[in-house]
Amino acid sequence: MNQRWTLHVENFARIKSADIEIAPLMCFIGDNNSGKSYIMNLLWGIIANGREILQNLYRDYDKTEKCIRCNKWIEQNIGKTVTITDEVEQMYIDWFNELLAQCKDEILRKTFNYDIKAGKIEIRNFSRTEKLSVHIWDASKKFPERKQIHGSNIILEVHLDVAPLENWSLILCWVLLMRDLVNVNSSILGEESPIYLPASRTGLLLVHRLIASKSMKNILSINSAENFQEKLTAPYVQFLDLLINFPNTTKIEDNKKLSLLNFIKSEIIHGSIKISEDVFTGKKIRYSPEDSENELPMSITSSVVTEEASLFLLLTTRLPLRLTIIEEPEAHLHPALQKKIAQLLIRFIHNGIPVWITTHSDTILQHFNNMIKLNNRSTEREELMQEFNYSDEDLLTSEEINLYQFERGEKHTDITKLESGKYGFVAPSFNKSIDKLMSEIFAFQEDE
Repeated sequence: MNQRWTLHVENFARIKSADIEIAPLMCFIGDNNSGKSYIMNLLWGIIANGREILQNLYRDYDKTEKCIRCNKWIEQNIGKTVTITDEVEQMYIDWFNELLAQCKDEILRKTFNYDIKAGKIEIRNFSRTEKLSVHIWDASKKFPERKQIHGSNIILEVHLDVAPLENWSLILCWVLLMRDLVNVNSSILGEESPIYLPASRTGLLLVHRLIASKSMKNILSINSAENFQEKLTAPYVQFLDLLINFPNTTKIEDNKKLSLLNFIKSEIIHGSIKISEDVFTGKKIRYSPEDSENELPMSITSSVVTEEASLFLLLTTRLPLRLTIIEEPEAHLHPALQKKIAQLLIRFIHNGIPVWITTHSDTILQHFNNMIKLNNRSTEREELMQEFNYSDEDLLTSEEINLYQFERGEKHTDITKLESGKYGFVAPSFNKSIDKLMSEIFAFQEDE
């Protein structure tokens, strides 16, 4: 992931102010009901809905100085290959924030399906470790040196005879912000949305067909306005839609997907999951244990299977790999399997898939710390990797992960970015709970 930027929010839910710098692996820890899921939902909403809302807003948008500067830059470089400098990047980020300020209420409403307000939402501190180049041309004209540019470059075709120049300026703005997170080349709005696996994924997996059936009856009922009052947030709706309309599994030829699938099969669920389709009953999700030929319905499988089923199935379809957000990946898992999940998450980011999580697991955090410490070993690293059965794709650097602690106060939630030290990340909220438990253990044990 070559890009970094910080989401700045003010007066949002219980959060007075926060700055969240994105990273390939990002973890939110801390108190329950402190706003971790709110911020994750907001990040998802900006990425999932931002492109569509910005395009709709722009149709009735009075062109400002920031807008004119961005459009002029493209116009001046038609027929050229140019590098996007820091100055040009900031020019586009400033314009994006101007648009975001106007549509933030709409993004919040579409994300939460509820009227939630925020004082300020903006992108700050944008940077790239590898600069992008843009080749721009007017497709209505012929340039003798027109050629395809590959690698890390963007190809921007400016069809001035088809659409206004500012449309291409909007596209460039979006690609700059989201290139390393989602499939920005998708021609279908919404297809580039991040995947969001909610904390209640097992329950939704087991009853998604019933929910779909009941929802249709309520929506089509003459009394639907009275009967269908409760709404889910957009990430939950996306997850349910994914379960209901999961593409059929296919032969996987992507080596990245295969390695991740094989790890889940052999190290976590000890079997395989697939979707079968029945003419009368529709799609069914089934689990095949590695030591049996039976195909079991999700309702009688272990919770580890239902927890990992959606992630497993995503890897078995033709859906592109993109940013994946997971609430509580440790849910219902024994500490030994929580460690395996942490190992899997690191392998995801090393296969080019950013992963952002909320977690209450000190086991997951300790594994991240262990992999940072192992990676930093100046001696015996290879011997230790061999002894404990780790490979290079299991190692982690402190630059690849950002950790934020959410601490619920009387009126507001304080969000602190934790820094990695000699022993990795120290999480005060976990340590306080462990210290209190240890105090009780020593106090309650009988004298011998």
